[in-house]
Amino acid sequence: MISHETRLKALARLARSQTEGAKLTLREEVAQASKILISERNYGPLRSSLDVLEAIGHRLSAETVDVLGTFVRTVEHRDLQYPAEELAVFGSGISKYQNSQTLVVRAIEVLITLRYLETRSVLQIFLGLTRHASEQVQRKALEALSALADYNIEVFYGRQGVRGIGARPQQVVIDELAQLSDVELASFSMAALALSRSLLSPTMEANSWSFETVTLSRGATPAVSEVPEIRRRAIQLLERLYGLVDSISERLAVIDALHDATRRHDTDSLDSDASKMIVRDTSEVLTFYERLIGGADLQIVQRIESHSYWTYFHAGDEKIREKALCVEREIAQNHEYQIYRVLIGFEGVFGDWSELVKSERDFSAIEQMRKQAASQYAATITSANYDDWRSRIIAFAKTESNDLATFPIFYHFLEEFAKQEPELALRLVQEDLDAVERFLIPLLRGLWVGPRHDATRDMIEMWIDRAAETGGRHLFVSTKLFLSNEEFDLDLLKRLLGAAERTKEVAVVRQVVSVAITNFREGGMGIVDQLFLPAIAVLTREDDAGWIFDAWFRRELRDLLAALDERSADAVLRNLLSLPRVDYHAEEVLCAIARVHPTQVISYFGDRIDISLERRSESRREFEAVPFDFHKLQEPLSTIPREAIRLMRESFEKDRALFQFLGGRLLKNIFPKFSSEFEAGLLELVSDGGDDNYSFVLGVLRNYEGQPIIHRICREIVREISVESPLRSEVVVVLEATGVVSGRFGFADSYERKRVEMLEWLSDPDDRVRDFAEGYISRLERMRDSEKERAEEEIALDKFRYGEPPT
Repeated sequence: MISHETRLKALARLARSQTEGAKLTLREEVAQASKILISERNYGPLRSSLDVLEAIGHRLSAETVDVLGTFVRTVEHRDLQYPAEELAVFGSGISKYQNSQTLVVRAIEVLITLRYLETRSVLQIFLGLTRHASEQVQRKALEALSALADYNIEVFYGRQGVRGIGARPQQVVIDELAQLSDVELASFSMAALALSRSLLSPTMEANSWSFETVTLSRGATPAVSEVPEIRRRAIQLLERLYGLVDSISERLAVIDALHDATRRHDTDSLDSDASKMIVRDTSEVLTFYERLIGGADLQIVQRIESHSYWTYFHAGDEKIREKALCVEREIAQNHEYQIYRVLIGFEGVFGDWSELVKSERDFSAIEQMRKQAASQYAATITSANYDDWRSRIIAFAKTESNDLATFPIFYHFLEEFAKQEPELALRLVQEDLDAVERFLIPLLRGLWVGPRHDATRDMIEMWIDRAAETGGRHLFVSTKLFLSNEEFDLDLLKRLLGAAERTKEVAVVRQVVSVAITNFREGGMGIVDQLFLPAIAVLTREDDAGWIFDAWFRRELRDLLAALDERSADAVLRNLLSLPRVDYHAEEVLCAIARVHPTQVISYFGDRIDISLERRSESRREFEAVPFDFHKLQEPLSTIPREAIRLMRESFEKDRALFQFLGGRLLKNIFPKFSSEFEAGLLELVSDGGDDNYSFVLGVLRNYEGQPIIHRICREIVREISVESPLRSEVVVVLEATGVVSGRFGFADSYERKRVEMLEWLSDPDDRVRDFAEGYISRLERMRDSEKERAEEEIALDKFRYGEPPT
């Protein structure tokens, strides 16, 4: 029976034919695929039919788009089925990777290939999918919309005698967007942004293929055809959209999209028509920015300042510079923003723009200036102007950011305010707790070291007492207050840990661990025994080891782990068993333990292997017992080669089939360069004899990709085993491994290299070694010749499929 891949290749070739017979066959194939997509429930045929339409759908583009539109609307309502043999292997977990959403994503990929043939219909389908319930589908639809509106060099100008279609697809896009009502445009805001950014791109691209090359081309979007008008209408659309969306994040996204209209292609000359078009559009955008400054939220003003400054910085046109300076002057009139820029200003521009462009900005001096100004602001707060500052702090605290680390100056200001005016700061916390919740930590730190320390402690005690009814609210900030804090309160932290355990607030328990680590040098082993280890025990019961991501880089952690005895180190290692994989964060922690307790860390990986073997029958497969390699953990673990071999020899007996990928991989990670001590330990096992020992050693060697460094041990095994032993085949597999190869003749070259490396074996005095070498070398020669033939055939096929590059 013909394979699916071969059938697709045949259909793709048939789609190039213009004969009546080909047309009839293609119509029948599209009809059959359409029938399946409309009514079928089995995942496999649905996926295969989408593949068919990708191969031939362009020949019947209208019908194909119509059926795909129906498919993406209806497939969600079907109870998908899977082959019994796949269910037997993957169980219910198969639906995680093969479901209606993955089919819709595949349908989008097919529709993308038809975007220039049925632009309007494809656009409407993609717009609808941007509001799909699945985020995966939404992302794919937005990517597809961007691709649809992108300018492509070959589509615009044509190639190989075929005339291009200019900006016709982009014209369809802007026409469709302009027809949307205000309500519709607001609801499709993300789609409108994605499309507009492509329409405003200063660059067009293309790629072409030959049998051995891929050519990527880039050029400036030209100011010809309808392009200037499309860009003008896209800017108008974004200005309209700005007034329709409500949230700060949405308005910031519009401001960013408008900024795209100011960008020039990197090789575009200043006097080209394209540059003149960019100057016109930049002027319009800066004028719009200037109009917004007086009434816009301060976050918007900050983004406008940043974009306008960089437009000024890169401007090659005097008109643009003057427009940008108008924005600067308008911002200077906004008194409230001057304060915001100092306290929040992670994107703010400090200094006169015309002077800044002449020299490098001294960011350390700027930060120092901001810090001093923030302290001065804090010193001016009194009971007389408290109401004004209260309103300002609450407003500034609403600034959106994915990372609170972007507010160091605001943190400094709040802490200074709490130190200098503790009564007002305590009042702010008590009366406006919800409004300043994101910034409680600096306020609490300032209060903790001042005259209202007792009142602050009482307030935290109250939050602890009410933790059960509030769901542990404010426990996290109360704990983080003591991060790297010489004034830490051990008794209060123990109470916070107890409350976090009772309310299942795992994030708070992790923070207790971090607090214990950062205060280890002052607290010593007392803080380890009373705080760190109890918190680790709680996290272990909760099957959580997330504390490492906040602690792996801290110097104090290395000192703390180095001070642990075996029992305490074992408690930490038990906690780390809950990690689904050992990445570089975990490796830093393990490395610190391994420098003192290497045997326990190797046993830790043995425990991970045991867990992996226990879970292999479960549908969840996210647990990785041993990483692909180590970054630095091999250094301390490689100091005990014989102990490492002994522990993994015990693990080998638990599951020999998977040993290569578990214990064998671990030993390869620890001894990547195959040290002489490690080799000696393996040779001892070979010398001890027995098929079990030989199998174990070969399981380890399988991870070394047939490198010459393993030849000595392989030769000793061949010398020990009989000619009839099935282990000879295992030795062949070990030696034959290549690892990653590159190029069409990669395998052929690798086999030839291995043949040369084996010639030395032919002079071995042992008959069994010479006999093995002769057979293996003959095998390598056959494989080398077969690979050469395959590569040459592949080149011939690719020349037919893609053509040869022009000479």
